[in-house]
Amino acid sequence: MLLLFVGLVATAHAEYAAKVTVNTGNSFVVKQLDIRGDRLFSESGQASTSISVITAVEFRFNEINLKMCETMFRSGDLKALEDLLQQYVGPALPYSYLPTNLGGYMEWLARVQVWNGNRPGAEKTIGLMRKVNDSRVVDVANLYFVLLLLDQGKVDQAKLVFGAVADPAAISVPMAEYLNGRFAVERGDYREAMQHISRILAFHSRDPEWMPPATVLEARVYKETGQLEKALSVANELMLAYPGTQWSKLGEAIKKELN
Repeated sequence: MLLLFVGLVATAHAEYAAKVTVNTGNSFVVKQLDIRGDRLFSESGQASTSISVITAVEFRFNEINLKMCETMFRSGDLKALEDLLQQYVGPALPYSYLPTNLGGYMEWLARVQVWNGNRPGAEKTIGLMRKVNDSRVVDVANLYFVLLLLDQGKVDQAKLVFGAVADPAAISVPMAEYLNGRFAVERGDYREAMQHISRILAFHSRDPEWMPPATVLEARVYKETGQLEKALSVANELMLAYPGTQWSKLGEAIKKELN
């Protein structure tokens, strides 16, 4: 059995193990990867092998897993989730170009960075995701990139990136509805925008990620179309439904604009 000792040059104490599988079918678990150039070195540094023979690297993290990410996100503990992902998954991210299981963790990291307002972090994570050899991960990255571009007013660039995703609804129906709603607002088609928003409100009201921004977008549409009483009602709804969050603050801001 081929024995390889692989691991990362850890920036701190690496809180993970890595199960490495090579093209012979052999696999082994190590605590750190030591990759320099296109060679993977043993712990002693005396032996190496080409990274081209690696068929899979399965990272196993202490203190965090994908189910925990989902639970923390749904509870609204986004900052703590971002910190955990940075601490435990962060040291492995430079190796996301390998065939790894990092895709799901990177999706959660990009998601919380976007909603925590950590734009530099989100852009970095999205950039790494767009280089992964996994079409789903790339599509997720592109959709969050579209969101960042829209927030920056780069609508034409956002359209190009959005067009590169073959089926946005296959990634997330409410996300696709929201982004289409944003595009409709940008071109002044408020009727179509409300159709997208209404589908989120009707069919995805329990979605913790897209329901709040869809509600904000609803208030924006009412404001832009002169339906100020409805806009005020939605602003109050945001304040009541999401106390102490960025969404309640947006509701407060909308109310100030209307008064």
